[in-house]
Amino acid sequence: MMKKRLHKLYVFCDFMLTLFWIALFVLSLAGMIDINQAPYVYLDQLILLIFTISYIIGFVRAPKKRRYMIDNIFNLLAIVPLNLLNIGILSRANRIFRIINLLAKLGQNKNSILYRNGFIYALYASACIVFVGSGFYSIVENISYVDSIWFSIVTMTTVGYGDIVPQTPWGRVIASITMVFGIGFIGMLTSTITNYFKDKQTKQHDTESDAQEELEETQLHQLTKQVDELTHLVKRLSEQIELEKKKP
Repeated sequence: MMKKRLHKLYVFCDFMLTLFWIALFVLSLAGMIDINQAPYVYLDQLILLIFTISYIIGFVRAPKKRRYMIDNIFNLLAIVPLNLLNIGILSRANRIFRIINLLAKLGQNKNSILYRNGFIYALYASACIVFVGSGFYSIVENISYVDSIWFSIVTMTTVGYGDIVPQTPWGRVIASITMVFGIGFIGMLTSTITNYFKDKQTKQHDTESDAQEELEETQLHQLTKQVDELTHLVKRLSEQIELEKKKP
């Protein structure tokens, strides 16, 4: 019992730290804070250190190392020190992988909507296209990372406001890839939601049918029991009548 409570506390703390870590990243993108200056840089590095230690402890304690690495691949990508590569804002964008891993944890139940039609994998791919592709788009188009994310989301959702358009050949290539993934993602999202509620309705109908069948079986059993009792009563009455007839 105590072990289960500690595990829940660990998951909750991990969730809150991840949200705070992402919040630092988003605020830095919006220009509201400078994540390279104190105290934000210390908070950022402290959280990264906690996640790194947590991953190492989990890896050491895991009986199957390879399975652990596969199941926690996004947590591993999130703690890779990309800042050593000097690639600007992309050096901190890998923390998005922790959000992806959180989504996977929230959808660990195979009956979850995330696992319908392989939607979880489309979500992974789309997240990578938006956050990683936006980084490359901002470099080749020489615009801010925030504007690149806006462009990717607008393009992927097939809205296409036209306020930002690719000007370079590589920018058009990235935009084309985003369009293709966007069309597929929106189609899969619609199909997944439809199938989810359809299956839910079917399960509810099956449950009601099973309950009705069980009720009918119970009623049939009770009716059979009453018929048996009535038959037994008639038999006893017949025997009594026969005895009365035999009396002088």
